[in-house]
Amino acid sequence: MRDLVPPPLTRSADPARPHGGSEPDAPLLVIGAGPKAIALAVKAKVLREAGLDAPEVVAVERDRTAAHWREGHGWTNGRQSLGTLPEKDLGFPYDATTWGDPHDPLVAEIVRLTTGYGWAGHLMSRGGYARWVDRGRPQPSHREWADYLDWAAREAGLRVVSGEVHGAEADDDGWTLRYTAPGGRGTVRGRGLLVSGPGPSGTALTADDDRVLDTAGFWRLAVAGLPRRIRHVVVVGSGETAGTVVRELAVAQEREVTVVTPRAALYSRGESPFENRYYSDPTGWTALTESDRREFIRRTDRAVFSLDVQHDLARTARVTWCPGRATGTRPGSPVALVYAYGGRSGEIEADLVVDATGGDPMWFTGLLGPRARTALTAAVGGTLTRAAVEGAIDRSLAVPGLPAPLHLPNLAALAQGPGFPNLSSLGLLTDRVLRAHVPPRSPADLAGACAVTGRTGAPAPYYRGDA
Repeated sequence: MRDLVPPPLTRSADPARPHGGSEPDAPLLVIGAGPKAIALAVKAKVLREAGLDAPEVVAVERDRTAAHWREGHGWTNGRQSLGTLPEKDLGFPYDATTWGDPHDPLVAEIVRLTTGYGWAGHLMSRGGYARWVDRGRPQPSHREWADYLDWAAREAGLRVVSGEVHGAEADDDGWTLRYTAPGGRGTVRGRGLLVSGPGPSGTALTADDDRVLDTAGFWRLAVAGLPRRIRHVVVVGSGETAGTVVRELAVAQEREVTVVTPRAALYSRGESPFENRYYSDPTGWTALTESDRREFIRRTDRAVFSLDVQHDLARTARVTWCPGRATGTRPGSPVALVYAYGGRSGEIEADLVVDATGGDPMWFTGLLGPRARTALTAAVGGTLTRAAVEGAIDRSLAVPGLPAPLHLPNLAALAQGPGFPNLSSLGLLTDRVLRAHVPPRSPADLAGACAVTGRTGAPAPYYRGDA
């Protein structure tokens, strides 16, 4: 295979960088061109337009931009409804006080510029905003959400390197990603690395692409057409990933479904203003005890079905559940799921088994080179476990103590707030991450930027003492 060389960077050099070592113009790298990468590209462009020296964002993507939200590519058939409000878009919660005082003209300018990349801005660009409001502001489908993400990526100028990452190594100057593409191999360097995406699906069972499928395999089959011979399906899992699979099977496909869950019932996600507030604004989150934070996440985000899914499932009698943990399958026709519960084991026969337990947020550790893996292990206390990494995440959603920043928002819920792994506060996520890469500027520099952008008033510089 020949080596691929990514397109050259075009931004001018500026040695005043808080990270990046001898490569001051290096970009911020993201694995995956999904909502987090796109939101970062949007905020970085906004910050540059507001007079701050934000880095370019470069995503390495094996498929296409926003692929996870499209049929045939992600965990969906494209027709599923978005699980969060579309107003919780790439800029939400539109609170830019990370960059200054609430009354600072710079903060107001950042908010104003960011709103141009929101869900409403997307609809306005297509002449569809009034119709959406007149229809009662319905939830968009995953396909419609992917269209929004594609639009924002183009508007923000997100640079995407096509390829599948198979190696990530850190040194004192940043990160190097090694990737493969149909045309050969390539590398791309950056000042920092953010890992996005759910990782490979299916951890409890081994998929065989016939009678036992992981989440991605199920949605590929659903898009192609579920065979008539499949009348009864066992779904393993109790979170939203499993919930959407169960809804598709029982409601859309009218098949009998048995859900195997490690809990006593199929619990609903807590969705009151009190619970939602921590997702949008994690102020006070770190003051809670660890046990209370874990309980909050368990009740609102893990091993629960959304209220929308529960509402749809209440209209059908085709869904039953069985407490237990899947331990394997017995091949045959029908296939049998083997599970354990309360010290005993059992089997459930079905025409198809779907492992919808979701992805493993630690999947990226398999990509790490020797130095990066050694440094990460030492930084989290000597044992590279999920609990250790979750406990080490700092305000920038990174693990401190590495040669170069490694941002892990999918593991940041426990330490920093429950909204960072999902779509609940993408705007705050981008502020937290980019602040670690944007140098403070003097009042004179920012006053000059005010003159260029038409702002009035001299903004105060922001300080990184709480970063």
